[in-house]
Amino acid sequence: MARFVYPQGAVYILENSEARRVKIGMTGIGVNDVVDRLRDVNDIWLGRKVTCQVCGKHTVNIDGNVPRHFECGNACPGGNALPFEKDVAIAQLHLEGLRGQYSKLFGARKAAVTRRIQSAEKRIERWKRYTGPVGAWQFRLAFYVEGPAEVESLSHKMLADHLDRAAPFGEVFCCSVEVATEAVEKALGEIGVLHSARKETELRNVRLKPSWNNDRDLPG
Repeated sequence: MARFVYPQGAVYILENSEARRVKIGMTGIGVNDVVDRLRDVNDIWLGRKVTCQVCGKHTVNIDGNVPRHFECGNACPGGNALPFEKDVAIAQLHLEGLRGQYSKLFGARKAAVTRRIQSAEKRIERWKRYTGPVGAWQFRLAFYVEGPAEVESLSHKMLADHLDRAAPFGEVFCCSVEVATEAVEKALGEIGVLHSARKETELRNVRLKPSWNNDRDLPG
């Protein structure tokens, strides 16, 4: 029997018709439901949450600034400052600091800083192209499946040529809902869970729970 990161969960497709974008995401049992994910996506997209220039964390918008917060137990230097949505100057200073440390480190610490440098570079490039939100996100459909993380990952690879690299968060594609649905269904088939998947086109405010693919426990 296949071993999955999340044994059961949902792979969902959201659409922003005004921006002409779709988003394919997933959530597993005990994490969030699809309603939560839709709300969170719109909070970030519409600026109700903002993005720290240093750690990339999405936090509540406090009068246009990132509030004070912690990263790995320490106060993040991106707190009490402008978010990525408005500026990249603090992020660039942080990146310069990481690059300055790099030559003095060895082994695991050097590898960790390498990853942080790469993450910082990607975030800065993404946000430098950011032009502000257009439209809002709506639920289109979800597949309740085994192995949602694997289905999501494979569908993303299939749509790699459509990836929107300027979006303020990942998994956003410049394609139609139909193209996205076809990719997800193909991924379901290749992973071998298409026969047990439950397709829903109505957004249901329910918590995912084990054995939802049993008729007694289907959402709704």
